Amino acid sequence: MIKTRCTKWFMVIIGLMSVCFGQYAFAVDAKARVLVVRPPEWSTFLSDWVRYRSVDYDVIEVDTFGNPFQLRNRLLELVQQSDAPVEAIVLCGDVLEEIPKNAQAKPANLQRKVITPSFQLETTVKLGPATTPNLATDVLFGDVDDDGCPEISVGRIPVQNGPELKRVLARSIDYETSTNFGPWREEVHVTAGVGGFGFLADAAIETVARRYLAEGLPDRFRVNMTYASLTSPYCPDPHRLNSTYINRINQGGLFWVYIGHGWIDRLDQFQYGENIECLCDPTDVAKFNIEHGPPIAIMLACYTGAIDATVPCFAKQLVTHPNGPIAVIGGSRVTMPYGLSQLAGEMIDEALVRGRDNGDSRPPTLGRVLVNAKRSIWQEDTSNEPSVAEGVPSRLKTKYKSAVEQMAKALSPEDHSLVAERREHVRLMNLLGDPLLKIRQPESLPVQGPGEVLAGEKCTVRVEIPRSGRMSIELRMHRDQLPSDMVSVGSYDGSAEKRDRMQQNYEKANNLVLWSDVIDVDAGGRSIDVSIPQNSKGKQVVWIRMEHADGWQIGTHRFNVKRLRQTSSK
Repeated sequence: MIKTRCTKWFMVIIGLMSVCFGQYAFAVDAKARVLVVRPPEWSTFLSDWVRYRSVDYDVIEVDTFGNPFQLRNRLLELVQQSDAPVEAIVLCGDVLEEIPKNAQAKPANLQRKVITPSFQLETTVKLGPATTPNLATDVLFGDVDDDGCPEISVGRIPVQNGPELKRVLARSIDYETSTNFGPWREEVHVTAGVGGFGFLADAAIETVARRYLAEGLPDRFRVNMTYASLTSPYCPDPHRLNSTYINRINQGGLFWVYIGHGWIDRLDQFQYGENIECLCDPTDVAKFNIEHGPPIAIMLACYTGAIDATVPCFAKQLVTHPNGPIAVIGGSRVTMPYGLSQLAGEMIDEALVRGRDNGDSRPPTLGRVLVNAKRSIWQEDTSNEPSVAEGVPSRLKTKYKSAVEQMAKALSPEDHSLVAERREHVRLMNLLGDPLLKIRQPESLPVQGPGEVLAGEKCTVRVEIPRSGRMSIELRMHRDQLPSDMVSVGSYDGSAEKRDRMQQNYEKANNLVLWSDVIDVDAGGRSIDVSIPQNSKGKQVVWIRMEHADGWQIGTHRFNVKRLRQTSSK
């Protein structure tokens, strides 16, 4: 694992994951064009996907070149000749052909041939000896004006042959056409590697990270967090950490965010007692079995998206797994927490907030979300006012961005440019998966209620129901709180008793539901009374969800619970 200067940056990315998870829907012109690069003999394996995408786009297939500059010239020529906007470029094929495992027995000097190339660029940010001289990027294929920043989204399907290409793209079709509108669509899984900065530092990092996740994500989301730190309530029984977070992801989700160290084909190590285990290695990938709702994986770590490596990178292992994540975004070389946090915040803001604020109900595409986020952090000045959505304070992102930049400057050499670091991550982060993948959003369910309620009384909310059906209602603690019945664990000694306590605390920390019910309702306005527990206080959320054959609606109302002061009588 990389344990150098970039390691101390880990403190920034855990604490400063200014992830404002919000919605943006990009308006795609009718019959915009899509350029699909593939070896000529793979064309027949594209037919199902091309037929499906042709409803919305004109799909143009392009023969691959072994030289990335020749391929880019051909793509730019098609872009310039097009009388319609080009929405995306889909690169079909790994960068390099894999050598069979038994090839070492052959006397000939075997060389890998290029299937569909990527670019290698010199790294511009040098932070410590771990920095590599170059990086691998697909971004330049979408850079129309040669300024280094893409205008067109680019995604790679990292496969070795036509049948594998067909199988991976079929998953995109299944994902978009699925009528499973279950709760997985509001699940966000966060897995974090251990910081290793000591008890006080790690505790402070975790507190700040929870604050970002609590205020940045719209209230409709449920966050499951697994943190490889023995002092955290989000750390399960260490012997079960790997299986615990994978089992949660296997239940489906919209996003899976990993924060921590990484290597080409695996994630970080986790040490507990005398044991050292990998959070996820190639053998663990087989444990993913996400039958419904495979998440988009965002790997905020070094090397996990090394598309030009001679072994399958971790992102490729995930996206080509038959029941793994539906798409993966990962860095091809050493990544830095400030650049990652800025890109992650912009990307998830694009995915979940901005379109809803603008009244656009169409689902954004993953490629457009990523390219817009990259264009945002490329700019010299990224201090644009954030949008207001679903209880997210209007100055939240600006305030946290300022704190992130101050800490980044404090941890960087005097001559280090934060603009250069952000731009490096525009190139470092590659999308493996279908860039046209639609990120579907729920319809809004208008809910109104009081801003403050006394503990032990009822919170009455008014909801406008568009159609009759079954309604799920929950009263939740807000994400910035923990349940009051957490059990003190103390220092870890490996005993079965403490391991059980850690697992219990972990389950409680990830379950903030105070009350729930399912009722049948008719269309129209309706008042709902929710009883507030006597011993509760702080921010709480009424969460309401309705599901139907064509989609689902969600509404939330956040309020504050206060307790009456007890007065002593004389």
